[in-house]
Amino acid sequence: MELRAKVLSLDEIVEIDKATVQVLSEVGVSMASEKACQLLDAAGAQVDHKTGIAKIPEDVVRRSISSSVRTPLDLYDRSGESFMRLEGKRTYNVSGFDATYTLDSDTGGRRPSTKRDVGQFAKIADALPNIHVVGTEAIPQDVPARSAELHAVEVILNNTSKHCHFSPSDAEVAQAVFRMARLACRRDDVTSKPPITSMASPTSPLRWEKSAIETLMETAAAGIPLHIISQPIAGITAPITLAGVLLLQNVETLAGLVVAQLVRSGTHVIYGYVPTVLDMREANAAIASPEGAIMRIASAQVAKHYGLPCLSAGPDTDAHVHDEQTAWEKAMTGFAIYLSGADLLLNPGMFSSGMIVSFEQLVIDNEILGYLERVVRGMRANKETLAVDLVRKVGHGGQFLKELHTLRQLKSEHWIPSITCRTSFGRWINKGGHNIVQSAREKALRILREHHPRQLPESAREKLARIVREFEAGSKA
Repeated sequence: MELRAKVLSLDEIVEIDKATVQVLSEVGVSMASEKACQLLDAAGAQVDHKTGIAKIPEDVVRRSISSSVRTPLDLYDRSGESFMRLEGKRTYNVSGFDATYTLDSDTGGRRPSTKRDVGQFAKIADALPNIHVVGTEAIPQDVPARSAELHAVEVILNNTSKHCHFSPSDAEVAQAVFRMARLACRRDDVTSKPPITSMASPTSPLRWEKSAIETLMETAAAGIPLHIISQPIAGITAPITLAGVLLLQNVETLAGLVVAQLVRSGTHVIYGYVPTVLDMREANAAIASPEGAIMRIASAQVAKHYGLPCLSAGPDTDAHVHDEQTAWEKAMTGFAIYLSGADLLLNPGMFSSGMIVSFEQLVIDNEILGYLERVVRGMRANKETLAVDLVRKVGHGGQFLKELHTLRQLKSEHWIPSITCRTSFGRWINKGGHNIVQSAREKALRILREHHPRQLPESAREKLARIVREFEAGSKA
């Protein structure tokens, strides 16, 4: 039996939905794109073309949701063979996302992330079994800012064959990213077996900036699954109440979903969320608060009410180093997401509220996520697992170690850790007495030395680099 958590009743979810429809139709959402405004106007929304505020009627919202969930969403790897179906039965994990700094293993301090770092993160993620989708762990700071995302996409596609997750900053960057994805998977059609998902984010409260909404439109036009992630901060860009945060998040997400469906009916939309609260003492948004954990569970309930697949940020921490706070905040936020039944989890490898990433943390988070996957899978009580006949056979004072049943059930019943210490104190000392961070560092370095992702042909690698060069040349012109 799977374990799942809920914090909202059905009546409360219905109240959130009613309030959402009311805000969408009476208050509206600001669309800083005339293209988006024209689409909404033609669909029956009340649009003020001077302010860009679009008031969207309920029937348009309902039709758009129905259009988005018409078919199941499957995410494929580069070859188009292996896929993940997002249907609420398990949580898949996405590495990243978009940090500025990388922790220097030698000094223990942070430094600006490099293009080489991004490629190495992708290679490590490719080897880790509990990382199912590879995202942009960091944005390289040693390349031109305008093309930094494309440099990241280039080295990611060169270092993994897993499904990838990108976040283009505007429509022009999105076009180049999608060209690179088609090239890497060697097919023009990326709609039927999508090798990537693309993200776009509103700006709370109640606004879609021009770059974000036009990235969304470009993604929908390309037939690529769209991840909309709203990031309201309670008390700053959203009401202080948790329910108020959920309302604002829902309004912004569904407004984007409507535009996506108007561009291309049937566009798959993943309902994303990073609800945070403001620590009034520090004037900082806290990404790993208990309120955030509650809202992650509630957000999954709202998304599932509409039948939409959903993605949550996590496992998260506001700590700046590998310490106990990082460990328990990641465990708690990750547990909330897994218990919620979210389809995707985004952020393994990060700490410092998403600003810093490290090789060690990505490996440690892989371990945490394997643990959580085992917990939510629960247990089975049936003839095979109760093993009455075996108990009768072994009898009083016997032992079960050599029994075939033990061997047969071991891997399915028990989680086998990779770097977690379970050895005796003496053996631990004899093996070097390493802590978990040191063990994670050793594993990361071993992966970088020994793991060999499925390579792209040299011609494809050169074409990827050429797309980046051409983009840079066009931007300078």
